[in-house]
Amino acid sequence: MVTKARDREARRGSGSSGASGSGAKGDSPGKQIERLGLEQEDLTRILYFLKLCRYFDERMETLYRQGKLPGAIYSGRGQEGTHVGVAFALRKEDSLFPTHRDLSAQLTKGLELKRVMAQYWGRIDGYTRGRDGNSHVGDWADARTFTAISHLPIAYPVACGAALAYKHRGEPRVALAICGDGATSNGRWHEALNMSALHDLPVVWVVNNNLWAYSTPNTQEIPVETIAQRGAAYGMPGVRVDGANVLDVFEAATVAVERARKGEGPSLIESVSLRWRGHAGHDPAKYVPKEMLEDYMQNKDPVKRFQDLLQKEGVVDDGAVAELESRIKKEFDQGYEFAQSSPLPDPGDVELGLWADDGYWDREASRNGGLS
Repeated sequence: MVTKARDREARRGSGSSGASGSGAKGDSPGKQIERLGLEQEDLTRILYFLKLCRYFDERMETLYRQGKLPGAIYSGRGQEGTHVGVAFALRKEDSLFPTHRDLSAQLTKGLELKRVMAQYWGRIDGYTRGRDGNSHVGDWADARTFTAISHLPIAYPVACGAALAYKHRGEPRVALAICGDGATSNGRWHEALNMSALHDLPVVWVVNNNLWAYSTPNTQEIPVETIAQRGAAYGMPGVRVDGANVLDVFEAATVAVERARKGEGPSLIESVSLRWRGHAGHDPAKYVPKEMLEDYMQNKDPVKRFQDLLQKEGVVDDGAVAELESRIKKEFDQGYEFAQSSPLPDPGDVELGLWADDGYWDREASRNGGLS
């Protein structure tokens, strides 16, 4: 058993395999940017989201360690290339079905930073009006992101249902769902892929492969070399991309999204992106080999890699980067102050909003809950 697992590990690679990224086509980064039709504004927005999500993750962990942030944190640091890359390929009317760890994708899709921060502190201006904290957040009414639920991959069947509705209504919309590598061993994952392929649904399945499902490595959870290979069993394309290269992720997602929009059915994307932190704030992730983690942090940082690329291509200079960083810090600080000044939920409203027909979510909430 151990020998077979080691053999599989030796054959695994962290780069593209059957992907549509620059590695597959042999393009230079400049040629890839041109082929993707990305303008300076697009590239700068991608960099903004990458740096915003990294800064948010770092500052929130600091507040958590200082005892200033209640609840738990679920870092996505090191995986920003996957999150931003897939979400940037969606239109506003498309829907995103994330996990509790995919806040970077939700911010890219349209969540407001200040309301996300109010959410973390359980305040009335958060997306759930103080009924939940941390990353159990979504905005179906506006940004079209499904509220994350911890039982993984619980969003996959729901995304399947949304895609089925889009098809029946004849709407040119696409559903995109994300899960981690560990969730691919769950029955819901396979049922969702099977259903989507059977009915040619407009959905894209994204697996954010952390290489470790909590403390279990790929070699002890997956009997094949790559998760992307599993797509063939359901008659859909499966591609594997390097999550450290946001352009490769974006390209693979764009191909899959447009394929779904044209009525050609679902696709499976495996994006390999090792997370720099453990499962949650309490987990030091000592099960990940030190050498592997250091290699990813030093050589496969999706934020630094993209910033270096844009500076090399002349899209941004040091001044533009400094201005972007200053803007992000200001937005975070303003979001923090917004969250702290937002009231707690009114205890008298505790039974409201359980049923859609009471109108709670369609009217202004009570702001009489106080600040402490």
